[in-house]
Amino acid sequence: MRKLFSVFLILSFAVKLFSQESDFFGITELTFNEKKYVLATATQKSKVLYIQDYIPEDERVEDASNTISIYYFNKNIDAKEATINKTGELDNRQNTDKFCTYNVTENPNGTEFVVDFFTSNVPKSKDEPTPEQESSDYNIYRFRNVMSGEKSVFMIIAYKEIFTGDTKNNLKTIAKKRNKLMEGIITLAVPEITIKTN
Repeated sequence: MRKLFSVFLILSFAVKLFSQESDFFGITELTFNEKKYVLATATQKSKVLYIQDYIPEDERVEDASNTISIYYFNKNIDAKEATINKTGELDNRQNTDKFCTYNVTENPNGTEFVVDFFTSNVPKSKDEPTPEQESSDYNIYRFRNVMSGEKSVFMIIAYKEIFTGDTKNNLKTIAKKRNKLMEGIITLAVPEITIKTN
């Protein structure tokens, strides 16, 4: 019993380390399309990867309508190569996902790439069973290389919106607001990041 209690204390402490009270980037809020987003969760996935999620200030983590995430890789990963890898992944998904679509946008000097994509749980093959409830999501990934001191690091600024119900209607909903969402992510100003390890 005492061992079990000790394990519980360790797990509780670990969860607290990566709760919304953590902030590895020194960025507790963002402004996206004139709306305030606040830090919800912060996690260190590896020695080089840190992720922070932001949600609308008047919403809760468990049922937030959308999320903005910053993936910070403390190493040099080529943004173009990362884009190619992502589109390759989506090409494969199109073989099984009826509604999977994506677009790629590149900035004029070739330093940033944006992949926006729509995926669903609806199978492409009529031989596959249809889901009891359709679900889908729309994502925007902004891949960029930035300087941290004298070295180049890699960052992904991501937008995610999840839907349930009729996928065709959800796809139409996204089509109507895609341009505004894309503009919001492309122009989103992210302050210079300095990793805090304490």
